[in-house]
Amino acid sequence: MGDLLVKYFIGLDVGGTNIRGGAVSAEGKILYKSKMATNVSRGRQEVADNILALTHSIVSYIKTPPSAIGIGVAGLIRGEEGIIAESPNFPDWIEYDLKTPLEKALKLKVVVENDANAAAIGEGWLGAGAGEKNFCLLTLGTGIGGGVFLGGKIWRGVDGMAGELGHINIHPEGRRCGCGNRGCLEQYASAQGIIKSYQGRRPVKGEFSAKEIFNLAAKGNGEAIDILRGVGSSLGIAITDLVNILNVRLFIIGGGVAGAWDYFIEPLKGEIAERAYKVTGDNVRINKAILGDDAGMMGAARLAMGN
Repeated sequence: MGDLLVKYFIGLDVGGTNIRGGAVSAEGKILYKSKMATNVSRGRQEVADNILALTHSIVSYIKTPPSAIGIGVAGLIRGEEGIIAESPNFPDWIEYDLKTPLEKALKLKVVVENDANAAAIGEGWLGAGAGEKNFCLLTLGTGIGGGVFLGGKIWRGVDGMAGELGHINIHPEGRRCGCGNRGCLEQYASAQGIIKSYQGRRPVKGEFSAKEIFNLAAKGNGEAIDILRGVGSSLGIAITDLVNILNVRLFIIGGGVAGAWDYFIEPLKGEIAERAYKVTGDNVRINKAILGDDAGMMGAARLAMGN
């Protein structure tokens, strides 16, 4: 950026493998972005140090300090306090205050948010939900994250922990979930859920990925196609529940599993048509997320800007 003075905000998306960060202008232009390994296995101090290191590298490139920093992290977040109650990606982050030490080190305002909420804010700002005041985002990755956007704002709930859409129950006596329940959506429509469904039909030795199941479907494998259609049915049941509860018309689906869109979208719509009230179900729209890996970073930056 040379010596150009520019007002910008830093958005960070802290994942289990990588930390993605970028400098974003108030208009939503990405001025610079980078990433580095999270190194979860080395403990939370290492992760915090890496967050600082990536932030410093962004500031060094822009050559002027940001106005504020937003951070998206998987888990149950007490947003205003910046305390992570627990996180599936970071086992040692129990009641962990990420915000305070970062603010002291950087001498800047830091906002901490659930990563799926951050992605929903990003999609609502400049993505598939731009201009919409009410929508739900489901991110289908290793697990399933969710964000609920109501009245133009993320709905966080009483404790700041709303939007756990991956834990909508669709099969009461189904697979045991890491949350302690059985039959959660995550167990059937995430990458891990897809693998479990395939293993239940055709046990495979060694490592096996959801991408390999996608490839089998593309080659016409009937079992793989049936499993991906099952993803759509599972999503349709969950989305119908959300339609009936929230009367939201727009649902945005992102994450790696969205790559199987052509296989699951019709079964998904079929479940909604069969299960939802006609007056609400007929108006439901299902859109693909469009910001990709930048959604969380963009949403975190937008959070840093405040209202």
